[in-house]
Amino acid sequence: MSYCRISLGVFFTSLSLLATASFAGSAEIAELAEIEKIQGKLNLQKDWAKYRLEKKQHDCYDKFFTTRCLDKARLEHRQEIKEIRAQEIPMRERERVLKSIIKDEQDAQRIKERNDPAKAKQRADNVKDYEQKQLDQTKREEDLLKKRADSEKRAQENKKGSPL
Repeated sequence: MSYCRISLGVFFTSLSLLATASFAGSAEIAELAEIEKIQGKLNLQKDWAKYRLEKKQHDCYDKFFTTRCLDKARLEHRQEIKEIRAQEIPMRERERVLKSIIKDEQDAQRIKERNDPAKAKQRADNVKDYEQKQLDQTKREEDLLKKRADSEKRAQENKKGSPL
């Protein structure tokens, strides 16, 4: 239990420090990485809480008042999980905020790139080149069909002109 209280203090201290960080792309990414590390620690705490529950449940089957012992073990487990979830909720909220900030910045960057005149000219040139290639491909297909029709006609003419 003392480990949970210590980590709770560390969590809120680090969260307050992270909240004061300036809002730049790399700062949000660094903060997200920090949140992932904290989440890893919380997952470890959950795993240990589950292990302790299973161990207590196993030990309860050796006792006379098994149901009472199992209830007590579940109650302790719920209390541990409740403390861990109390740490996770603000962290998840902050993570959602950071991800929305990063997404907004990426969207703004895409809009900026899309509205860039040099990029717009490049896109227009690409469209023109694509259309030209489509026209060339259509012309090649028409020429191929014409050659096939002519080859059949020439084959017929050759058959007529042969002395055999």
